[in-house]
Amino acid sequence: MLRPWLILLLAFTGASEADQRLVLSLVIDDLGYSLESGKAAISLDGDHTYAILPGAIYSRKLARYAHQMNKEVILHMPMQSIRSSAAHEPNALNEAMDEDELTGNVHSLLSQIPFIRGVNNHMGSHLTELDFFMRPVMDSIRSYNPSFYFLDSRTSPRSVAYSQAMDAGLSTISRDVFLDNDPSTAAIQLQYNIWLTRAREQGSAIAIGHPYSHTLEVLRHNLPEAGDNFTFMRISELIEARNQRKPAPE
Repeated sequence: MLRPWLILLLAFTGASEADQRLVLSLVIDDLGYSLESGKAAISLDGDHTYAILPGAIYSRKLARYAHQMNKEVILHMPMQSIRSSAAHEPNALNEAMDEDELTGNVHSLLSQIPFIRGVNNHMGSHLTELDFFMRPVMDSIRSYNPSFYFLDSRTSPRSVAYSQAMDAGLSTISRDVFLDNDPSTAAIQLQYNIWLTRAREQGSAIAIGHPYSHTLEVLRHNLPEAGDNFTFMRISELIEARNQRKPAPE
């Protein structure tokens, strides 16, 4: 028997209860450095979401290509990590910025990529742990465009990005699985299988991968078959579907 919230999710996707088709959401990060691998990722079978880096040589071209292919585009916003300094990522948000600088930089980064529907964090294992930095970041995203959403990539288990986005009034959601922290084919296949298992357990699951050759190979091989049993859903639609099942406030 399907859980009540899952019936609502299936109704949103147009799937019948008899289908029992669950939802997979795939995000491909780090697009912009390579035109060839970027286009290969955007051409994957299914309705996926593409996180594009600001300032990379092919970023705007790939955003336009994804839009033409009717794929969802988000900004892959660089944020300070535990292991890299601001000097290593010159356009990354970092803790040396005051609130005005944060707002200015967030707005500047958002303006660089056309057609975006939302934001997720690139790196950020340090900055996303700091609530007093995450809140002005979320406020700045909302002031730029209140319809944008924030996907917490969860590069740190102590991330407060999701909760701070909620508190700021942004639509938000969190990643479930990283496909390719280990970029070997066997490891990616294992994480891919975990992604499908999470979707079966939860009703939906979000995976993040990168345009690595082995990642694209695993996805090209597996996604067509997964499409027989699961519904692929871009992040904005998954957020909307999950919101449909939230109880109304008393």
